[in-house]
Amino acid sequence: MRRNADLLRGGTFDLLVVGGGIYGAWTAYDAALRGLRVALVERGDFASETSSASSKLIHGGLRYLEYREFGLVRKTLDERNRLRQLGPHRVRRMRFAIPLHNSSWWFRTKLRLGLTLYDLMARRNRPLRGHENLSARRLAQRYDFLNPNQLDAGFTYGDCQTDDARFVIEILSGATAAGAVVLNYTPALRLLKEDDTIVGAVVDDLISGGTIPVKARRVALCAGAWNQGLLDANGPQKKVRTRFSKGTHIILPRLPTEDAFLLLTGERGRIVFMIPWNGRTLVGTTDTSYDGDLDAVRCEAEDERYLLRHVNAALRPNARWSSDDIISRFAGLRTFPATDGDSSSLSREWEAVDAAPGVIASVGGKYTSARADAAKLVNKVATELNHEKLASPTTWRELPWRPEGRYRGWQQRSLTRALQCGLDEETAAGCQLRYGEQVEALCELVERLPELSQRYVQDAPYCVGELVFVSQREAVHHLEDVLRRRLPLLLVSRLSRERVAFAAAIVGKVLGWSDSRRDQELRLLCSDWKIEA
Repeated sequence: MRRNADLLRGGTFDLLVVGGGIYGAWTAYDAALRGLRVALVERGDFASETSSASSKLIHGGLRYLEYREFGLVRKTLDERNRLRQLGPHRVRRMRFAIPLHNSSWWFRTKLRLGLTLYDLMARRNRPLRGHENLSARRLAQRYDFLNPNQLDAGFTYGDCQTDDARFVIEILSGATAAGAVVLNYTPALRLLKEDDTIVGAVVDDLISGGTIPVKARRVALCAGAWNQGLLDANGPQKKVRTRFSKGTHIILPRLPTEDAFLLLTGERGRIVFMIPWNGRTLVGTTDTSYDGDLDAVRCEAEDERYLLRHVNAALRPNARWSSDDIISRFAGLRTFPATDGDSSSLSREWEAVDAAPGVIASVGGKYTSARADAAKLVNKVATELNHEKLASPTTWRELPWRPEGRYRGWQQRSLTRALQCGLDEETAAGCQLRYGEQVEALCELVERLPELSQRYVQDAPYCVGELVFVSQREAVHHLEDVLRRRLPLLLVSRLSRERVAFAAAIVGKVLGWSDSRRDQELRLLCSDWKIEA
């Protein structure tokens, strides 16, 4: 993923994708695999907004059954099963428990019927193990940290988990390998117009400097909440009617289980997840309408109180958390086609909107269904351009970093290899999921420099070599790119200024930073993340 902005100047692209989140990534990858000439630009780092602020799930959306969105649930379940087959290193199974406190017989029956329907919808494409009914006694025995007060029943069911930011990086690496020009820190300033048709965009190269007019036969806006701003920069345009919902998550210490929890809040349509993630517990999400500054979305004290209140209600008193236990927090914006109703009941269906002649805007959708939605968008572009390849290759093509052959055999071989290089077992297992087949290249790096096998921080399973590895390969330009998105170290650990300075020295050496640039990156990150000396 080496950066070369000069490639944007070389003639006319078939498709210019604006936005480097999961929808932009899949769109660029799909189009490039079909032989279209593709460029993708992202105003910040890849996955720097909504696509790194999700609940880290690849799931069917059990709660959407309540709103009778059967088509959406069926689609996302199909995609969940497909992605698990195409990339088992990226999408892994996870068991979810639903503890019920003081519930009625009718509510338990309705939930059982919903889980049965969820299982039936997922029967195609090698589904996960079906749901299980648990008595209060069995639930308390299995999860002894749950609040036993009025605990009267429960269920478990299967879904899947991922690392959202690394998923985006993997798909973008595939797009690059397929011939797409992919650049971060390159915001689109305005659209280019000839007569009444959009024929590209003017972009600003924040790394090398200067603006570049990028010509394209079609433009796909995949920037979520920021789509309309780019349209408005060209004067009066068709409004892409959208609504926004803020989703907030907090990271808390680990619970003694590998299972996740879906907690019912008692508010219609609203749930809270407790999910094991990178040795911590990910808790989220809020779901509140948002009409403020798109660049000022934050986790507020009220959001933290809401999440803590609902998770603590499900836990024994001696297992409950306070605000002092919060390791980190993050928030993002979901985008929906504009409709009436509470944000928790808004449809997660996706739309491709003809925003202007030559421009298609991607609106709404879910992380899980982004591949399928992007394929439809590229179908539309290919048809309009009379391109011969209308079938999406991403339907059957394995993810770019999927290991060859039988996955379980590769797991054992690569784990043995990583242990021989000096990685501890937990770090080695995590590297398999983060890098897939590329873990071999990481092992070769650590073999050459054995000191890189040590953990970056003792309480998180990431080795020092990973800082070097991602800085060399994954279009890193700032320290936060490494410590927040390539590796979620700022989320899972309370880093000291000393540890951040250590990372700055490593990343700076790889990228050739001057002393002043390294110190600037250190000051900026510590200021943004409130890391004191």
